[in-house]
Amino acid sequence: MKKVRFAVIGLGWFGEKHARVLTELPNVELVAVCSRTESRAREIANRYGAEKWYTDWGRTVADPEVEAVSVVTHVPEHREPVILAAEAGKHVLVEKPIAGNLKDADEMIASTEKNKVHFMVGHILRFESRYAQAKDIIDRGDIGKIVSMYTRRNIPGGFAAPHLKYGSPILLDAIHDTDLMLWYTRESVKSVYATWINIRDSPNPEITWSVYNFSNGSKGVCESLWLLPDNTAFAIDAKMEILGTEGALYIDCGDTGLEVNGKSGVKRYDTMHWPVIHGEIVGALKEEIGYFVKCLLNDEKPSIVTPVEARHALEVVLAAEESARTGKIITL
Repeated sequence: MKKVRFAVIGLGWFGEKHARVLTELPNVELVAVCSRTESRAREIANRYGAEKWYTDWGRTVADPEVEAVSVVTHVPEHREPVILAAEAGKHVLVEKPIAGNLKDADEMIASTEKNKVHFMVGHILRFESRYAQAKDIIDRGDIGKIVSMYTRRNIPGGFAAPHLKYGSPILLDAIHDTDLMLWYTRESVKSVYATWINIRDSPNPEITWSVYNFSNGSKGVCESLWLLPDNTAFAIDAKMEILGTEGALYIDCGDTGLEVNGKSGVKRYDTMHWPVIHGEIVGALKEEIGYFVKCLLNDEKPSIVTPVEARHALEVVLAAEESARTGKIITL
């Protein structure tokens, strides 16, 4: 069986999940991992059987045994390892959002195109069963033309606090639902109005609301609140309501279907993103990474999510942040 030889760059809690999924896919060999913290690189290499560990992005992608990389660094650091990998002829999967600004995104897209490597951005919800089924339902015309969309993606404040150093809930979370709206409507966003509140003097505001006007006249609202009580039963309160001219569609991912009332209170377990079943990660993350691997094995350009689509989602949420800062409607 042919195997794609991977390296993971960025070994935080989510980079480790990428490493684990890659070791559990039958047509992948995890040959290297990279963290700027040497002890972390050694730890993950030993835990998941990677032969090599690095603390330098350039050395990682220069390794002749590495064919593809998964970039799971903090968002402001996406650009450099992606471009280094492309210039070394390595295929690239990078976590969403594609970048922290449009200049970086454009340079990443240009480099991967110039060097003719496959490039995909990890918009995971396009691979989650409920959201993917919704796409098929909408494309069949079952609810007619979309006229209104409401989404929410809210998380406990304690869990969110460290992530606010790296971006706002709009950039880091509402981009999920923004991408879904763009995917479902196949339209672009023409103007944005957003507002936010900083409650705890955090590096970024915790309370955010964004309103989108699409090119076909439909409307969208993204609620993203990173201030739920820490004893909230669910890790993510995620819902989506889509109204069409001939019907409506409802998605509820807050109720995961598995609730435990234990010593520390009520908790709902993840059953969709990366749950562990019989000792292996399953769910949307595995579907996403597995799809990218299949594209590499077949030498096919990933089409479920394209870099240009990921760029437009970034453009929209950056406009929302600008609107929230200035209090003005932003036209794209």
